[in-house]
Amino acid sequence: MKYAKIFSLVFSVLLLIQSCAIIEPGQVALAVQFGKVKPDVLKPGYHKIPVFGTNVVRFDTRIINVSQKIDFPTKDGIEVTCEITLLYHFIPDSIKAIYNKFGNTSEASLIVNGLINSIRQLGVNYTASDIIDVRVELEDALKKKVISIYQPYGFVVDAVMLKDIDLPADIVQTIKDKVNAEQRYLRVTIENDIQSKELEFTLSKQKREAQLEIEKQRMTADFAIEKQQKESTRLLIEASATKQAQDTINASITDKLIRYKSLEISRDWAKSTNTKLIITDGKSQFWMNEPK
Repeated sequence: MKYAKIFSLVFSVLLLIQSCAIIEPGQVALAVQFGKVKPDVLKPGYHKIPVFGTNVVRFDTRIINVSQKIDFPTKDGIEVTCEITLLYHFIPDSIKAIYNKFGNTSEASLIVNGLINSIRQLGVNYTASDIIDVRVELEDALKKKVISIYQPYGFVVDAVMLKDIDLPADIVQTIKDKVNAEQRYLRVTIENDIQSKELEFTLSKQKREAQLEIEKQRMTADFAIEKQQKESTRLLIEASATKQAQDTINASITDKLIRYKSLEISRDWAKSTNTKLIITDGKSQFWMNEPK
């Protein structure tokens, strides 16, 4: 009787444990009972489930990292190998449809195969020597391609990255030669640009100096012309003043004034002891104030 109670208690505990499921954060789950998927998606937390014949299938809703090394042909028929990394995650509400379609093999049957087929379809659009140059463009095209494949099933593509691209040795050498040629061209272009700028600067400097010299000569000529104009104006004013003074003097001189001034001069001469005054009519002379 005692053992029966213990057995009953253990059996009850096992039933209790089996009748619940705990879904961790970052997960969702489906309850599959006797091969039939229950309609509700189990979100993170505690859930009661039927005891018998029920299996809980868990899915990680965090971002999943898938890396695959893939060989694909290029436009010129050369085989190129590269490692492609895909980051994706599930849409929680799409888990039931994904499980019904792919079971637990969605990554192998859809994700990897879709990645391989997409890169092989896109790779033939580029030559092997251009793969390195168009890497970002190829990544964008590949991302759009896989989104069109995965999205209808309930997958979200977060990123697609091309890494470790392996090319044949002759292609690698061709790319190196191309890069070296571009670098030489760029260096020559820069040097020519520097020389062109230096020549432009020299010509501009010479032009400015010539303009300054012309401006200096113009200012000198303007100063000389202005000086001459001022001197001409001064001479005109001086001549005008002299003429006015002469006109004033001429206007004030009369015959009586001239005769008076002559008499004054004659009188002064007559008084002088060192002066001989001769009065004549042109035929005979008459001496006055003969010096002693």
